[in-house]
Order: sequence, then structure tokens, then C-alpha cells
Amino acid sequence: MYFKEGVPRRAVAEGRMPASPSRPVGPCSLGKRDLYIRNLFSSIAPRIDALSSLFSLGICNFWRRRLVELAQVQPAERILDVCTGTGNMVFLIAENVDSAGSVNGVDFCEAMIAIASEKARRWNRRHAGRVAFSCQDAKALDFRDGTFDVVSVAFGMRNITDTARALREIRRVLKQDGRFVCLELTRPEPPWFLSLYRFYLFRVIPYVARLVTKLDGPYRYLPKSIYGFYSVAEFQQVIEAAGFSQVRVHPMTWGVATAYEARR
Repeated sequence: MYFKEGVPRRAVAEGRMPASPSRPVGPCSLGKRDLYIRNLFSSIAPRIDALSSLFSLGICNFWRRRLVELAQVQPAERILDVCTGTGNMVFLIAENVDSAGSVNGVDFCEAMIAIASEKARRWNRRHAGRVAFSCQDAKALDFRDGTFDVVSVAFGMRNITDTARALREIRRVLKQDGRFVCLELTRPEPPWFLSLYRFYLFRVIPYVARLVTKLDGPYRYLPKSIYGFYSVAEFQQVIEAAGFSQVRVHPMTWGVATAYEARR
């Protein structure tokens, strides 16, 4: 997670000041930040699906389905879902492919992939093995150039310590004119809604999560990761700088989430 020069981290953490990825937080290396994020998600892996639905009031499922619509998946295409977590996006996408197509999900958190793989065993028994998961880092994907028709990322880009590198990897594994779709939590714009949103994000969610999980870190990290990531306009520029074209932005639910689509 990165912050603007001269911006106090506390101001960003409390939602009083926006941030952008121009300066690293603290002296720790990218490797140490990766380890921190991996351990954080490992600690909540068994509960993350339930908590995500709870805290988004179920709207996260609508957002994912909207992203699948934007991907325009065709039955025989090969799809990659990066930062797949427990595989929710993979299974939604897989509803749109047939036996000639496939959907791969990758995540660098082994605990998440273990849960996704268990889901896949049940899914593949009914749907002819179209789904597969593997433990991989988004910054160094183990696929050949031009492998996939579509690459998706849902709620994962802000957790990658080197966003530009991950975007270059995504572009590398896409076929020519392949589609990139991304869904991310963002900072809403309507002033009337913003104060209520910040209170819910920084106060209510961490408090409830601590009661449920007995852990303090994961849902204190969530609001900081949202306010520490690029603004919508900045991230659109970063996608373009990585070599993508036809970048489009789709705000959802007053800007609480934003979908991005682009072409290789």
C-alpha cells in the first residue's frame, strides 16, 4: 500500500485524506508486505465469504455478476481469475463456458486456494472439470504469453504490492485483443454519503469483525487498503500506462465499488 508524499498516514487511515501509490508505507520490503498480506488473509480464510456478504449487505454478489457481464465470456474461451480468494468469481464465470472452455483461479494465499479447491472438487464432478486453482503470485504468473481470452480480478488489486508489475503480467498472459476486467472497492463521491460510509468502514466493520473473528488486524487493514489505493481516475491511468487500451470505468452503488474494463 502506498501514500502520497507528505500525507500523514493517520489522516489517510481515518479517511480524512486520500492517498495514491507514490510512496511506500514504512521501511519494510515488498517481500515483507507480501508476507503480511498473505498471513492476514490466511487468518480469515474460513470466514471471508460470510463476512464479505455480511459487510456488503450481499451487494458484493451483484458487483461480481456485473463484472462477469462486462467480461462478455464466450463458451469456448479460456479465463484466468487473479487474486481469486475462495474462487467466487471463478464459479460465476464458469457458468458461461462449456466443455471447450476453462477457468483458472490463482491466489498467493494457500489457505484461500485450499478452500477454493475443495469447492472445485464438488463443482467439477457436476460440470466436467472446467475449473482449476493454483497458488501463484499475481506479479509472476506461471502461464505462457497469450494464454487467456479474459483475465479478471475482483477485490484484489489493492492488495498487490506492485500494481504496475501485476498489470504487466496480466497483459502478458492475455491474447491479442483479450479483455481485462477488474472490480475494486473505491471511495464514494457523493458528499452526503461519504461521512456515513467512512463511519461504517472505519468504525462499524472493524468492531463487528473483531467480535466475530477475535482478530483485530484484517478488518482494520480493509479501510486503510481502500483509502491507500489509487483513486478511480488514477487507476484508470495506471491501467493505460501498463499498455491496455479502451479503458472504461463503471461506478457502482454510489462509487463504493468500481468496475474497470480494458483491452490488450
